[in-house]
Amino acid sequence: MTMQLYNYRKKRKRRLSRTVCSHSHHRHHHRRRRHSSPGRRAGKAVLITAVVLLVIAVAGFGGFTILRSTGKSDLMKYAGAVQMDLKDAQDESGLVSKNGKKYRYNEDIITLLCMGVDQGSESWEEVRSEGENGQADAIFLAVLDQKAHSLKLIGISRDTMTDIATYDRQGNYVGESRNHLALAFSYGTSKQEGAELVKDAVSNLFYHLPIHGYVAIDWDALGKINDSVGGVAVTLTEDMILAGEPYSEGDTVRLNAEQTKSYVRYRGDALGSNNARMNRQKTYANAFIQEASAAIRKDPLLVADLYQELTSDMATSIGVNEAVYLASLLPSIQFDMEDIQMVEGKIRQGARYEEFYADEEKLMDLILETFYQEVQER
Repeated sequence: MTMQLYNYRKKRKRRLSRTVCSHSHHRHHHRRRRHSSPGRRAGKAVLITAVVLLVIAVAGFGGFTILRSTGKSDLMKYAGAVQMDLKDAQDESGLVSKNGKKYRYNEDIITLLCMGVDQGSESWEEVRSEGENGQADAIFLAVLDQKAHSLKLIGISRDTMTDIATYDRQGNYVGESRNHLALAFSYGTSKQEGAELVKDAVSNLFYHLPIHGYVAIDWDALGKINDSVGGVAVTLTEDMILAGEPYSEGDTVRLNAEQTKSYVRYRGDALGSNNARMNRQKTYANAFIQEASAAIRKDPLLVADLYQELTSDMATSIGVNEAVYLASLLPSIQFDMEDIQMVEGKIRQGARYEEFYADEEKLMDLILETFYQEVQER
C-alpha cells in the first residue's frame, strides 16, 4: 500500500491543505532500521513492591538507598533535555501565560507512559523484523508529583489523529504522517522500538512533554496481573459478552483473566465506541489500584513470582533502580477516580475508520493543570 505523506511542521496552529496519509488499521509490512533501545526490565506499579523487598533482602538497607538515589537520577536522565514548548503562549524563560495568569513547568513531575498492546508475546518474537508488532490499544500517562505526593492518570484515545514516524518497506524513514496514534507502535521492528515510537508521538502531541519512562504490556500480561490480586470487581454499564458468557447492565462481576481482556478490549461498531471502551478502562484502572493496594498490604510478596514471569510479556525503559525509587513514593500517594482524566476532543468518521481530534484549547488547559504550577507574582 502506498502511503500519502503530509508535510509535518512543528507549528501546530498552521492549517495544512495537503491530503493526509491514508490511515489503514491493517498491520503494516514496513521494515525499519534497528535502533538501540534501553532494554532495561521492570514491572508496573503493582510489581514494584516485590522489587523493593527483594533488593532489601539481598543488598540490605545500604543497597536500597543507593538504588533509590540512582533510580531518581536515571529517570530524569531518560527524559533528557526535552522541554515543553507551548508555542505562542510561552516566553523565552519558559513561563506560560493564559487568562492573565503565568505558569511554570513543574520540575517535580515524573511522567510514565503505559500502553496495552493488541498482540501477544509469542507474536512479538515471531515478527521482530517485519514491523508488525501490533497496535497500542490502550494509552495512559501516569503523572507522579514527587513533592505533592499525588498520582494522576491521563487517558489518550488510540484513534487520536496525530503525527507519527513512518517508514517504507525497506526500513527507511520517510517522514511523519498524520495517522492514528495506535499505529505508531506497528512501525517498530520490536516491541521496544514500537514503544519508543509511541512515546515520541505522545510527547509531541503534548507539546514536547518530557516522558521519564514507559511500559508496554500485551493483554495476556494484563490477565496475569489481574489474577495476581484475586480479580477485580466492576459493575457493568452495558450488556456485554465476557469471555464468551453474556452479562447484563448493572451486573457486578469479579473479573478473571479472560473476562478482564474482554472487558477492557471490547469495542462496538457505533461511532464513539472507543470512548466507551476508554471509560471502561478508566473504571478498571481505579478498581485495580484499590484491589492491588489491599492485596499487597496483606501479602507484600505475592507478586514476586509474577514479576519474573512478566519480563517476556512487556517492553519497558524502567530499570530496577528506577523501580525502587518509584516504589519509595507509593506509600504516601493518594489516588481516586477523580484523578483519572481523558483527553477531550471530537470524533469523526474517516474514509474508513473512526478518527479522534483532540480539542487543542482543552488539551492546553489539561497540560497546565497537570504539568504546570501557577507562578505567584510578587
